[in-house]
Amino acid sequence: MDGTNKGTRIELIRRIIMVAAVILGIGFIGYVTPTLITLEWIDFQRDQAEELQSPYGFITEEDKRRAALPIDEYIAEISEGNIIKLDPGQWGTFFEQVYLASSGQYSQSIYGNRVSEMDKEWYFSPEEKSVWVFFQPDELPIESWGLRRHYDTAYLSTEILGNTSYLKSIYWDYTDPYNRPYTEPPARMLNPLRTAGIIILAAGIMLAFLLPRRKPEEGDVFYRAGSIAAGDFVGLLLFGTFLGLSVLISEGSMQVFGDLWIITVVMMFMACFGILILYANGWHASYRLKFLPEALLRITFKGVDHYTYTDISSVEEVVLVYPKWFLWVFRILILFSLLSGKGATTSTAGPYLLAESASYAGLAVKRRDGRPLYIWYGDQMGNVILPGYERVIEECRQHGIVYNDEPQMVRGFMYMK
Repeated sequence: MDGTNKGTRIELIRRIIMVAAVILGIGFIGYVTPTLITLEWIDFQRDQAEELQSPYGFITEEDKRRAALPIDEYIAEISEGNIIKLDPGQWGTFFEQVYLASSGQYSQSIYGNRVSEMDKEWYFSPEEKSVWVFFQPDELPIESWGLRRHYDTAYLSTEILGNTSYLKSIYWDYTDPYNRPYTEPPARMLNPLRTAGIIILAAGIMLAFLLPRRKPEEGDVFYRAGSIAAGDFVGLLLFGTFLGLSVLISEGSMQVFGDLWIITVVMMFMACFGILILYANGWHASYRLKFLPEALLRITFKGVDHYTYTDISSVEEVVLVYPKWFLWVFRILILFSLLSGKGATTSTAGPYLLAESASYAGLAVKRRDGRPLYIWYGDQMGNVILPGYERVIEECRQHGIVYNDEPQMVRGFMYMK
């Protein structure tokens, strides 16, 4: 008997790999870089001239005062004296490359691919404004520039061919969605793990489906492979969708328990249904009923249930419905969603109605000590999902065991003992 359920645990391992691939894949895809630094070429003379320009035709006295300042005083006032002079021998080429990218000359700069696609739209005019060039913090000596917290700002300057060039640097904290600037950085910088996430997701699911399967032996009763594959698809879709929504709504996989945590809780609860389906599906995929001359065996990855016919007192028709506590969790979440006003009520109410009305047909093979062996053969649509289940009734009748065809209600889940 030791090798009776050999190879069944692979079905549980298969689903664990699926869940891990979805969690890691979506986590990597939705990962947002915690910090970015923007550098922008600053033309103070142009900016000072724009003090007397207004799209609304209204110029304040403060605008006029700034426009009348000598350029050195204007620079000192705008920068608040926070200008860091850099060695032109070390930083001259860097300034030139940032200038080319920030002024719209993307193809001529090695940093041309670090500009937001939003700033490359047709309506952008390099003559009217400069754009941000994005950098990772470890690419620049930001500590020496005084950039440590969100929106810390420093002006950098260096001498190039006898002229002073300026760059404005800003520290951006992307861990809080509300801190992020409107201009979105290039995707490869904002979501640096996205490609890795896609590879993990695809490779994990592919590996799960390519793992070997135990072939049923002649005479075994087992669930159809088609329904198992459909169940895996539904479980993955449900789990991936709600997990992905929690990341999407929170604008990052590291932000899911931020200000919108209530939506995350609801979405995670719904995603757990996907895990539940995958777990139950693994149980069904490993399921075998084997008939011996003296006993009935049920084999799953949870082990082997051995029922000798002399120990069986009766076989009864049963109908499975979900436990009351399970339905109450839905009701509480719906109420919580209504009170919080976070808009998660609809996504909870639909599955609750499905769970409330769900029922599954099965058999209860009862031992003389009262312990039952449940065999579920019908889905909630009335379809037979376990072909050959009638053999259980026939074998038991042949051994003089009573069969009761009047269904009794049972609360629980299909993979329970």
